[in-house]
Amino acid sequence: MPRAIPVADPIDIYIGQRLRAERLARKMSQTDLGEALNVSFQQIQKYERGDNRVSASMLTRAAEALDLSVTEFFPPEKMSDATARRIEIGALRGGAALTSYFAAMTPARRQILIQVARELAQDSASPDPA
Repeated sequence: MPRAIPVADPIDIYIGQRLRAERLARKMSQTDLGEALNVSFQQIQKYERGDNRVSASMLTRAAEALDLSVTEFFPPEKMSDATARRIEIGALRGGAALTSYFAAMTPARRQILIQVARELAQDSASPDPA
């Protein structure tokens, strides 16, 4: 009888996304964080994807390396949609950099970027003419 492929627990995925977002926000590579935790960058990749669970001791060391409280890795009981979206964006490649650049802009330039992003998103949603 074939063995079922294990599905990552949503909490493990969430913790991995938070780990990635915080690492990227600090401009740390997976190798840098791996060295701080005494694991390989491949292990960091597995943690970030939720493929491997992060043990309590490893999570404590990660929090120390990222200058965070361990509790900041866990989802709040009632997370707002806006908070969940910020975490998703921060976990995307380039998301942390984008939010950093956005925060550094003047309000007028932010509005321009929002308009451009809105138009690009609408273009992405439209099927390409063949």
